Amino acid sequence: MRWFFRSDYRSFYLLNATQFLGALNDNIFKLLVIYFLIHLKGAAEAPKILSLAGAIFVIPFLLFSSGAGVLADKISKRTIIVIAKCMELAVMLLAVGVIYFGFQWGAYATLFLMATHSALFGPSKYGIIPELVEEKMVPKANGSITSFTYLAIILGTFLASFITDITNKNFVLESLVCVVIAAIGLLTSLGITRTEPQRSTKKINPVFLYEIYQTLRSSHKVPHLLTTIFGSAFFLFVGSFTQLNIIPFAMQSLHLSEVGGGYLFLATAVGIAIGAVIAGQISKERVELGLSCIAGFFIALFFFTLAIFASSLICTIISLALLGIVGGGFLIPLDSYIQVNSPDEKRGQIIAASNFFSFIGVLCSAFFLYFTSEELGLKSASSFGFIGCLAFLASLFLAGRLSSFFFPFFAQKILKRFRRPILASPLPDSRDLIFLESHSWWDAILLFGWFPSLKILIPNSCFRSFPWFSGLVDSLRLISLTPEASLEEAQKVSVQIETWREQKVPLCLFFCRRQDTKALMEGYAKIFQRLHYRVVRATLSKEKIAKRWLFIRFKQTQVSFSFGPEE
Repeated sequence: MRWFFRSDYRSFYLLNATQFLGALNDNIFKLLVIYFLIHLKGAAEAPKILSLAGAIFVIPFLLFSSGAGVLADKISKRTIIVIAKCMELAVMLLAVGVIYFGFQWGAYATLFLMATHSALFGPSKYGIIPELVEEKMVPKANGSITSFTYLAIILGTFLASFITDITNKNFVLESLVCVVIAAIGLLTSLGITRTEPQRSTKKINPVFLYEIYQTLRSSHKVPHLLTTIFGSAFFLFVGSFTQLNIIPFAMQSLHLSEVGGGYLFLATAVGIAIGAVIAGQISKERVELGLSCIAGFFIALFFFTLAIFASSLICTIISLALLGIVGGGFLIPLDSYIQVNSPDEKRGQIIAASNFFSFIGVLCSAFFLYFTSEELGLKSASSFGFIGCLAFLASLFLAGRLSSFFFPFFAQKILKRFRRPILASPLPDSRDLIFLESHSWWDAILLFGWFPSLKILIPNSCFRSFPWFSGLVDSLRLISLTPEASLEEAQKVSVQIETWREQKVPLCLFFCRRQDTKALMEGYAKIFQRLHYRVVRATLSKEKIAKRWLFIRFKQTQVSFSFGPEE
């Protein structure tokens, strides 16, 4: 964390402070409006109020994110940040009058305006990070800013509930607190160094959906960028659903008040702040998308524990905290990848498109809460179980599409610690075809520890019943080839993988079925030798127990490569 205290990062510190105060105000004000409306309409209307408030808060992000992204690429991002902070102060002053006169629809209107300010702020807030810090520091900077954002959520959630309690629901006083926070945020934004505009010639198109479509088309040209955008959006979906559903969950399962439910979300926010810092430290100077893939499965797990142990306050708090920690580990690599790999001249537009889909996720969470509670009649605990199933399916998809990050991360950070591999020969180079003499998936994944960009080729007969398999997992490819194939047929199949060979991507031929005989495997080896591949046989010795700890066996595996003649 020494970089965090360097004087040349002063502008980043002030950006972090500005973002902290903005997130703090967003959360205080959003809960203030919810508590204010529940106070006026009664606790029975809480699910409807929460769904409507969630939808209203997200609509400006859908309407204005694209335009805000274009602006971020045209003029200095620092200028946009200052304008957004001025707007926030004006909205908070308006809210004082609205709450004083008890104007219900006015409360929804000011919530809409507050979200509009955040939509304008978003693309510049994240797009300016690579302009304020070195590229290698972007993951840590994201970890820091996300950590402070969720610290703001923690403090905002606490203050909204605490001030409501100690003032006996004096909502006018609470709105004055929001005015003070907005004024301080404006002052910190003025200290950020002016950054040079990218001077994009793109104009704001009122048909913003078309602009977002064009941005996504350009994003598709950057490997994995589109997948990370949708992964980040999914995080906002589950995070927003958790924040909305936790209040009725507390009232139904734990028999707490709506304010008590607001306190419960603190556990998740604390967890996300911790998880963001941990993810930044694990990433070091590179973006670890494999961490997001693993964290996604744990998100699903902790949603299930929330549903199962719904009546236990202690289990709920622990599950929410752990959910937050893995959530932070899920989000940071995704956001860092988007910022680092977006083209400079389109970074603002791509981040705006990411924000658009993120808040589509937030909007869907409001509708999903209404659907599960009102249409399906599910209790809030059952809704958490439902969202856990969705999280598991989404994590499977994400791990498959990002398998070139997931498998190397899993092999290097986890699998190697339990298998303790010993390399007994030199590694082959990218022009070779690795022929894995094993049917074990663990052995195949272990190879990613040495070859992060490895592509595994599987004969089509192994997955004849699953034609979609090749497209689901990016690092695995089915090949339509038999040992009896003619040289012409084999050359046609070879064209599919020759591009990888030219790009120096390591290739491994793997037979996952134990019924595949050695003679069959030798037949495939001869085919590739006829295609002028040097077949290198990878052998993993019989595993020996190197160490035992409780119920865990740490195995030692010898890995050797035997180089055949090149034909």
